[in-house]
Amino acid sequence: MGSVFLARDTRLGRRVAIKFLHTNSPELTQRFILEARTTARCSHENIVIIYEVDAFRGLPFMVLEYLQGKTLAETLKKGQRVPAPRAVELMVPVVRALVCAHEQGIVHRDLKPANILITDSGTIKVLDFGIAKVLQAENESLGLVNEVRQKQATAETAVGLQRAAGRAALDPENSNIDTGELTRHGAIMGTLPFMAPEQWRAGTPIDHRADIWAVGIILFRLLSGKHPLDPLVGEQLFVTGILNEPMPKLRTKAPDIPQGLADVVDRCLMKRKEERMPDALSLLRALEPFLPGRFRAEGDLSENQSPYAGLASFQEADADRFFGRTREIAAMVNRIADRPIIGVVGTSGAGKSSFVRAGLVPALKRSGEAWEALVIRPGRKPLAALADIVAPMVTTSTSVADDLKAREELIQRLRTEPGYVGTVLRSRARHEKKRILLFIDQFEELYTLVPDESERMAFTACLAGIADDATAPTRVVLSIRSDFLDRAAEDQAFMAELAQGLFFLNAPDRAGLRDALVQPAEMAGYKFETQDMVEHMLDHLEETPGALPLLQFAATQLWERRDPARKMLTRQSYDAIGGIAGALASHADAVLQELPENGRKLARAVLLRLVTPERTRAIVSLEELRELSRDGAEVQRLVDQLVQARLLVVQKVGGGGGTVEIVHESLIHSWPTLRRWLEENQEDAVFLEQLRNAARQWAGKGRDKDLLWRGEVVEEARRFQRRFRGELPEVQRAFLQAVFAEAARAARRKQALTIGAGVFLVLLLVAATVALVVIRKAQRAAEIQAIAAHNAEAVAKDAAEEAKRRLIEVQAKEAERRAAQAKAEEAAKRAEEAKAELEKKNIQLLAAFQRAEEAKQRATWAKLHSERSAAEARQAREEAVEAAKELQALLAREQERVKRLQSQLGSPVIETLK
Repeated sequence: MGSVFLARDTRLGRRVAIKFLHTNSPELTQRFILEARTTARCSHENIVIIYEVDAFRGLPFMVLEYLQGKTLAETLKKGQRVPAPRAVELMVPVVRALVCAHEQGIVHRDLKPANILITDSGTIKVLDFGIAKVLQAENESLGLVNEVRQKQATAETAVGLQRAAGRAALDPENSNIDTGELTRHGAIMGTLPFMAPEQWRAGTPIDHRADIWAVGIILFRLLSGKHPLDPLVGEQLFVTGILNEPMPKLRTKAPDIPQGLADVVDRCLMKRKEERMPDALSLLRALEPFLPGRFRAEGDLSENQSPYAGLASFQEADADRFFGRTREIAAMVNRIADRPIIGVVGTSGAGKSSFVRAGLVPALKRSGEAWEALVIRPGRKPLAALADIVAPMVTTSTSVADDLKAREELIQRLRTEPGYVGTVLRSRARHEKKRILLFIDQFEELYTLVPDESERMAFTACLAGIADDATAPTRVVLSIRSDFLDRAAEDQAFMAELAQGLFFLNAPDRAGLRDALVQPAEMAGYKFETQDMVEHMLDHLEETPGALPLLQFAATQLWERRDPARKMLTRQSYDAIGGIAGALASHADAVLQELPENGRKLARAVLLRLVTPERTRAIVSLEELRELSRDGAEVQRLVDQLVQARLLVVQKVGGGGGTVEIVHESLIHSWPTLRRWLEENQEDAVFLEQLRNAARQWAGKGRDKDLLWRGEVVEEARRFQRRFRGELPEVQRAFLQAVFAEAARAARRKQALTIGAGVFLVLLLVAATVALVVIRKAQRAAEIQAIAAHNAEAVAKDAAEEAKRRLIEVQAKEAERRAAQAKAEEAAKRAEEAKAELEKKNIQLLAAFQRAEEAKQRATWAKLHSERSAAEARQAREEAVEAAKELQALLAREQERVKRLQSQLGSPVIETLK
């Protein structure tokens, strides 16, 4: 019916798909453009975008967004069943697209797996809405359909069905029929296995419930692995249009499907459209409870079991209460099909571990394939962690000693033979007929805990050996903080592979946060008392780094104060915990209490440094925080503890260093402990800011003493030192020590000057008396020295002139020498050139001599040849003369004979003889 081409939009610089419709009918072209423009108004994330509609040389076309991925038909294997949660997960976006389209009065009419695209990013897109039917136009034209046209349409339908039956035998699920015109009344369009009963009867009005039927057929196919009317194909499917023969029930072919879900599918497949789901929105609401995480086959949560994880990471067993990452999970499942190794990259607190453990792994296991997940953390001995995974697969020892020995041998083998672990895992996967996912959690530990580079390189080589083949049944997924991603580049071969499979996990958007907050409570049968309460929590979380852990913690606190009688999370409980900030403040006090005395003192210094004088969050480099203690490692350990406790977050900056900030600004205003520290430190806040700036400038200028404080500010610094109870960074302590030392030196200099001034006055009179004598003697000595100086000046002048004269002579001789040298060099150069010319002439002369000798020889030979020729010529002449003489004599004798005969005979014949 059409052709699709890949093109580029030169104005906006993007790739697009252009779909041409093959038709020469002006009427059809205009209707196509009208319907496509109507569809273009239907903007939805699950509907392919139409950028433009027009005609080119009479051919109508649409410009569509360019998508990469596979259709649902391409991903399904013949007879393959899809687990119920996954099937619903695939179809819910399709139904959402239908809700949007139906609200615009648009019916798809050809919904099938081939028109459902799963993009590489995991998004579901419904295709070919551009040739849908416009209900509004249809309704306006229904009155024009008369009996004659219906009969004509029925005849055309029969012909179309016969032609389609042949195609359906080859491709029973994707063979469509049409009359060659788009949506003319009476025409039948669609794909045989997915057509609703009303689509089989020409002239029957088609509305949105035809699409609901198609959704039911697709769900039936996903859940049971077969079409409801299997093994009927082609024109045999005409039975669909017989209203008195109901469709088979889903549980007759898939008895393990939940009854509630089966009822939804069965209702979609009611032959009388009045008995089906009334609209797409109702179908959506009926399917949503069966999405992954919504349906629990083992029953609801127990009354005392919290649906929230708190500050703990989600595990695989928590998959049913892990919400807010649906799109990311779908995208990751799509990506892992083609990439043997993927790195999940995100900031601290982004939820990378939970995403893989409770999101990706369960999604893979419910995808219809058999998966086994192996999880490790590098720790301080990453090769030992790998050996612990492999050892049970290759060793059969029965004693602890043998186990330890085998483990050490295995570790050494991994060092020298990094491909071994990949061989073992692939062998296990093939033997057990399943796929293996190796998840390395907190991959950054490889660089924070393992100082031995050879150990790190051996570990990454092992991982590369596991993930060296995209067709193998093994996959490697690692989670790594974004500020450590560049460290992986130390193994360039490993980084080259990893770089092709990076998956950046960003903070959830507001919709994702809402799902993570509301859906676990709904799963447990609870609701939030007011929508305003939810919005208030989202307002605090939306722009917060590490929002998911904060959300989980606050929600856990709220759950503990729930109202079980009303099944409600109340506003009163929310206010009681102090909202997001209050719940976290209580947690923060508990974290501080677990620290030793020195740790609390250092924590105070760190937290105060992370607040500006204006009481906002400060972003401070890790390097600067390490200066708060003489032991930088102690500061690093404290920061790690506070990050683990979700009080701080660490971010990466452009230069490669880490920065630290308080996780939420509400801590500054709502955490009583920190607020008290700030009040106590209020007097020093501005001074500390000045001290930081001055010390930074002083250190940056090479500790220039001219930049040290002087005057009254030194006294203020002393007062600050006496009252300040916190820790100062090393550079600030050094600056203050330098300031105090310089002030002490200045005081000593001032005291020395005061004492010296009194002594000077006493000695001044004595010095004045002595001065007269000294002056007179000095005058006489000066005169003598002046005369001597004058004489010396004359001598020096003469010596200078003599030196100048000699210098001129030397320079002249040097010039003469250089000229002579230049002439000699020129003469030598000419001699060399003459010698070369002479050699050239000699070569030429020798060649000429040789040519002359050759010519002389040729001349000698020619002379001899000519003399021989001359002799032969003379001999020939002589012989010719002799021959002439003989000829003359013979002629004379013949004439004489003739004369005698003439005189004797007198015959005229004789004349001729003459």
